Amino acid sequence: MHGHGSDRWRRCARARRDSSLNSDRCSHPGAKRQLHRVAQRSEEREMTKADLIEQVHEAIGPGVTKRDCAAVVNAFLNAVKGAVVQGNHIEIRGFGTFKVRERRTRMARNPRTGDPVRVPQRKVPVFKPSRLLRDEVAASLEDRS
Repeated sequence: MHGHGSDRWRRCARARRDSSLNSDRCSHPGAKRQLHRVAQRSEEREMTKADLIEQVHEAIGPGVTKRDCAAVVNAFLNAVKGAVVQGNHIEIRGFGTFKVRERRTRMARNPRTGDPVRVPQRKVPVFKPSRLLRDEVAASLEDRS
């Protein structure tokens, strides 16, 4: 395995950033897959928090500044995060439910050695979309095809 400072890794990182580069610029076997993933990500629609703030600002209109919209979005996200961290369930009708689910202890395998490894129980945050949201997503995907 090459270190992170090697030329091979630098070329690979450059190829991941610029999907127009040919995969033969990277010498490792996964280069083509990585370039394909980069191209797929750029085609997918992705919304960032800044995009969400922009949409809220456009929906409210000219009476509120973008900074105020950012404060509202941040306050909402922090309230959701705080409630989930405390173990509370948050239900937003027509949207979905945020909650904490407990995963049981299980046995897994170390991929390098094949030895069994005990994975301890843990709590994970989950989001379950409402039936209304699932139906709207399914309808919009059918419209695209």
